[in-house]
Amino acid sequence: MPSIHVMSPTLASQVAAGEVVERPASVVKELVENSLDAGARSVRVEIRRGGVGLIKVTDDGCGMSREDACLCAKRHATSKLSSLEDLFEITHLGFRGEAIPSIASVSRFKLCTRQQQALEGWEVRIEGGMEHEPRSSGVSPGTAIEVSDLFYNTPARRKFLKSAETEASHVEHQIRLHALAYPQVRFTYKRDDQLVFDLPATADLRVRISALTDAATAAALIPIETTIGPGISVTGFLLPLSEARRTRKGQYVFMNTRPVEDQLINRAIRDGYGGFPTGLHPALFLYMEVEPALVDVNVHPAKKEVRFRRSADVVNTIVEAIANTLQKHARQEIHAPAAVPETDGGPPEPLSAAPRGETPSRADNSQAFPPAKPRTAPAPSSNLPSLSSPVPSRQSRETVPLPPLRPIPLKQVPATQGKLDFQHQAEGGTARDACGKAVPERDASAGFTYLGTLRQQFALFETPEGLVLMHPRAARERIIFERLRAHREAPMPSQQLLDPVMLDLDPRDFAVIQQFAPHFDQAGMTVTPFGQNTIRIESLPALLELENARAFLLELVDRLTQSEFSRNAKRMAYETFIGEIARKSAWKERISPHRAPAILKELLACEVPYCTPGGKPTLVNYSIPEIKRKFGIQA
Repeated sequence: MPSIHVMSPTLASQVAAGEVVERPASVVKELVENSLDAGARSVRVEIRRGGVGLIKVTDDGCGMSREDACLCAKRHATSKLSSLEDLFEITHLGFRGEAIPSIASVSRFKLCTRQQQALEGWEVRIEGGMEHEPRSSGVSPGTAIEVSDLFYNTPARRKFLKSAETEASHVEHQIRLHALAYPQVRFTYKRDDQLVFDLPATADLRVRISALTDAATAAALIPIETTIGPGISVTGFLLPLSEARRTRKGQYVFMNTRPVEDQLINRAIRDGYGGFPTGLHPALFLYMEVEPALVDVNVHPAKKEVRFRRSADVVNTIVEAIANTLQKHARQEIHAPAAVPETDGGPPEPLSAAPRGETPSRADNSQAFPPAKPRTAPAPSSNLPSLSSPVPSRQSRETVPLPPLRPIPLKQVPATQGKLDFQHQAEGGTARDACGKAVPERDASAGFTYLGTLRQQFALFETPEGLVLMHPRAARERIIFERLRAHREAPMPSQQLLDPVMLDLDPRDFAVIQQFAPHFDQAGMTVTPFGQNTIRIESLPALLELENARAFLLELVDRLTQSEFSRNAKRMAYETFIGEIARKSAWKERISPHRAPAILKELLACEVPYCTPGGKPTLVNYSIPEIKRKFGIQA
């Protein structure tokens, strides 16, 4: 056991850097926060090679004297705290005094600063924690910090960084967060000497949101009813259901101008909606002003998480703000009801319901079930998509009914390649598996006796062990998925869009699309960059009749993001595409009851017959002992 000793200041700073400086975006966060604390009205960020090569943050804040410029690189040096009481009423973004020395210990660091009234400025250089003598410098009022060769002296940490594109997307996301928190400050961002955005200062938050998203998103913003609770006020904007995501990328939450991530707030948001569709998260811009004494921002090294001293008041105020906003918005739209047809994500249609736009013939009706009745939802009185039906009061525990997406029709031209045949094959002849290959004569469905259908949706089979229910559409989803997977070596048939679709994306989503670009091409979906964070969809899979390309693309991005860190990310990326295509294809099929036995036969020939690619069951079994127990019969 080595003897105990005190770490050198440089080593201590490098250890602290492991908590404070995770990636280039962490450096940008700390430096921009210092600029904002210094009262900057303009902040300029420049990076190269994803921030590893260079990070430069320039501001027009108060600047520093020679003494302060030298002290800011010392550990635990701060201008924000002077007593223990100050720790419990934090009003600044940075206060711990570890960021600058930690950053300087793992990079080549240069600081140039000048106070507004001073005649000269000062330059401080630090390389790997080793300080050089400060010298005078002719610089503009404010502070400019350059961080180059990040992690040059800790190569093990550099190995954990992602590609330059991915790291740059995280940097841009961090700057966007600060820009949303401080619309009154001008933000300029350059990447590899190219201007990404230059956001002028504005007093209108909607203008800043529009500049960072797109005009359509800004037009759909629904102002949150300003709500004031004990020591807290809530305001911001909600977005319609069409903007919901499988991740929380669409949620921007700020507490006292500080971007925060908190499970308590996440639950309060869902409760405000009275619930939300499983697996989806609402999109919103939520701004909270909380008395500093009621919140502890010192519970996380990077200050991402917070702890509230009266959490019930925070939850109640957020819930009330969102619920009141939904109620008011619903009342404005309830005067113009309109019928909205079912979408793929809605309740299952009857087995033989005709495809959209078709009416079953008289011959079909002899064996078909009647089509599903369309549900109705209030239509918006303006061009804003409908967000919600009336929301129950805070005391009510009912779930808020949310209407389906309003599809965006896309004009398409005929497919340029042939389509794979996924329709039912003739029952006679050689038995084949899901991949179309011949299989032994043994039929796995031989012990199943078809009894009929239940509620026009489920097929019933008797087996020696009991009763089996099959969901034919879920079964077809599994069958189509495995056939597509068997043809993965060949490009999927695609069809060109008559009018390409332009989409403005979050920088992190844009980076994911770039990363998995080959899989888009393989799946018959041509997606090309078209400017900064903008893509153009030129073609879609021929088997997939999309009504909302943006929603489909973001669904793929979320699933790809979730599989990014998987050991089988490449395989999962392709299967994400074909899983969505299989689901869309299966749910638009016209399935008659007499097809149930043939579908069961195909299903049992699949590699994984008991669930869909998404994990939902295709077959549900009720054994004879289980049925007897239900009736109280002794086995």
